[in-house]
Amino acid sequence: MNFKNYTTLTINDNQLQGNVIVDFCFQQQEEYFKAIGLFIQEWLNDSPTITLQTSGSTGNPKLIEVLKEQMLASAAMTAKYFQFQKNQTALLCLPTQYIAAKMMIVRALYSQLNLICIKPSSNPLQNLPKNKIIDFAPLTPMQLNNVSNTIGVKKILLGGATISKELEKKLQNFSAEVYHSYGMTETLSHIAIRKLNGKNVSNYFKALDGVSFTKDERDCLIIKVSFLSSAIITNDVIDLKDEHTFIWKGRWDNVINSGGVKLFPEQIEQQLHQFIKDLFFVFGKNDALLGEKLCLVIEAEKYSTEKLNMLQENIQTALKKYEQPKEIFFIKHFPKTASEKIQRSNVIALLKNNTTL
Repeated sequence: MNFKNYTTLTINDNQLQGNVIVDFCFQQQEEYFKAIGLFIQEWLNDSPTITLQTSGSTGNPKLIEVLKEQMLASAAMTAKYFQFQKNQTALLCLPTQYIAAKMMIVRALYSQLNLICIKPSSNPLQNLPKNKIIDFAPLTPMQLNNVSNTIGVKKILLGGATISKELEKKLQNFSAEVYHSYGMTETLSHIAIRKLNGKNVSNYFKALDGVSFTKDERDCLIIKVSFLSSAIITNDVIDLKDEHTFIWKGRWDNVINSGGVKLFPEQIEQQLHQFIKDLFFVFGKNDALLGEKLCLVIEAEKYSTEKLNMLQENIQTALKKYEQPKEIFFIKHFPKTASEKIQRSNVIALLKNNTTL
């Protein structure tokens, strides 16, 4: 696919061509439009590549160069899975500096979608134009968590974070079809999907066409994508059902070995979300008997005795004994990345500096 053939974009019902798209974006008062304009400017130049910043799914964050034709191949893969049709509406309410938003723009270019652009926020659906039906809306779990209903939205694709059990339960009452994506910058957005509500709900991620999976000796996922030149080795621990299907268990970097039992923090955190409204995560602390013992850290002032006792009672009810945190810590503010992800190692370093951890 020649990227130079994809230069028409419809934004908020305005069909635009070439540099007129850039001019339109720069003329808008909102900063997020200017970011869209900068990406289109890069898309329209003669370079066959675009430079992207990875988030660290396969190691330390780094800059990578990808072909625009590879981005179009990814867009084609998504268009086939969700059966996009010309002039359908797609929501763009994610920051354009990240791969999810960049790829949504490319999908709109490829499938001739009407891209409804609104300012990224914690509850973007409340800012939708009245009477506007959205066929496809990529959101983060945090954005969907703040939504009370999805009337007017047909399909929602979640990505960028794990899904709590509480959110999964909530979205069973939503009218929109909700999907969970697996992917990263290195794979140019999602390469596997699972359904979260309605018919065909599954815990398994299913590969899109042209994608296959294996695993390494750590049980970490290895991804092969038809339009990428080499396989991608991740740090994501999985249960591999077959070459096209897997269950995600957690990050290899975060696995806790407690008394010979491997604990996956992300799975434990899914259970704890229903009891803890503040930001939190679990981690392993060195222990003479267990090797590592499971601990919980919460972004908050220290809970009152009554609130802490209630939390511990809920934990004992919901989790198996070896999954229950042995200590609970509190920190007022977690260090976070630009995309609001918790910097776990930095939080643990803060605890080490302030406690006998």
